[in-house]
Amino acid sequence: MRPDQPGLPKRSLIGLNAANFFQAEMVGVILPILSAFLKEANWRYDAIGFATAAAGLGTLLFQAPAGWLTDKLTCRRTLFVLAALLTGACFAVIPFLPRTRVWVDSLLFVSGVSQSFFGPLLGALALALAGHKYLNRVMGTNQSWNHAGNIVAAVIAMGLVSTLGLTSIFYSVGACSLLAGVSVLLIREKDLNERVATGLTNDEEKAPGSSTYLLKDRTVRYLLLSIFLFHLANAPILPAVALYVKKLGGSDNWMTATVLTAQVVMVPVALLSGRFCDSWGRKPVMAIAFWILPLRIASYSLVSTPSALVWLQGLDGIGAGIYGVAVVALSADLTRGKGGFNTLMGLFATALAVGGVIGPLASGLLVQHLGFRIAFYAFATLAAVGAAVFTKFVPETRPVKTEGSEDIPDIAVATPEAV
Repeated sequence: MRPDQPGLPKRSLIGLNAANFFQAEMVGVILPILSAFLKEANWRYDAIGFATAAAGLGTLLFQAPAGWLTDKLTCRRTLFVLAALLTGACFAVIPFLPRTRVWVDSLLFVSGVSQSFFGPLLGALALALAGHKYLNRVMGTNQSWNHAGNIVAAVIAMGLVSTLGLTSIFYSVGACSLLAGVSVLLIREKDLNERVATGLTNDEEKAPGSSTYLLKDRTVRYLLLSIFLFHLANAPILPAVALYVKKLGGSDNWMTATVLTAQVVMVPVALLSGRFCDSWGRKPVMAIAFWILPLRIASYSLVSTPSALVWLQGLDGIGAGIYGVAVVALSADLTRGKGGFNTLMGLFATALAVGGVIGPLASGLLVQHLGFRIAFYAFATLAAVGAAVFTKFVPETRPVKTEGSEDIPDIAVATPEAV
């Protein structure tokens, strides 16, 4: 899972890949496990939806500030360590506290706040290390390791749940948070171009004073709308599918396998997405992610066995594998030479977070009062609207190469000593 990036510092690339791996292993299976954990405590479906939404609310309120801070501050490795440790602590203490809404919802809210920093920080570190020329390939590799972390988390979860019970997963989250923090420290400061990390290139004499131009950009506005609809439909589906598996008589291992199936597909898809974003363009690659979502959600309403639900999760691997890579490519294109890369990443993540709050709330109410099938129909419709908005209104953003031009890297190629 190594991209074509000759000359980039190997140790720092390993550290970045490892940080992605353990960050994903930290939170990869926690939502479906948490849903089952709360259901065992006799929580209602709508209360579980509110709990899931609490984490999304924390992310929603702090995602834009997290992106802005990532643009303004250069201590990005330290910020990542703090965010990882706080996230791990929030989940690790849940089994020791009363299973009341006040305790659980509060901890999930704080975990959402800390997780809001992961996307902008990892994206900034990738851009600072690779520059615009190698960004898509490096992000493809990073996302592959991220999804590999989810696979390992799912496999470990299946073993832990079957032997030690659901509470064991919360302890593993705490352990992985420590490993994620250690991994990011392998990235050496001297290998990072802090100017390029904000979306600038080495051509500008000074950085722009404000990133307010972003919200005036028509493409950015339509992307925000389509991403919001995408995640409004997508955010509640994994927990809902996990609960549906249990309702159909599936075991805890079947429930955990809903995560594993998707992640196995995501690893090669993320690698290919980085390459195809360069060769095909950003829009056609991202369009695949948008249109496969309504197909997947609608398909859940047509099956009635746990095994079929698990296999359908493979489609989630295609959409999520593409999105994690393509959204970074779009952000880098739209801010190249102007700055505000991490701020834009924060805005896109905020659109995701709004969906992450409203989606679980709606899902809990729909499932509780109308059943799983109606919920799937409703979210499939929302996903189709988001895909239509993206297809109609978002243009290709890949820079046009003139004849005889070259894509010059934004950072100096590392010296042998840096490798």
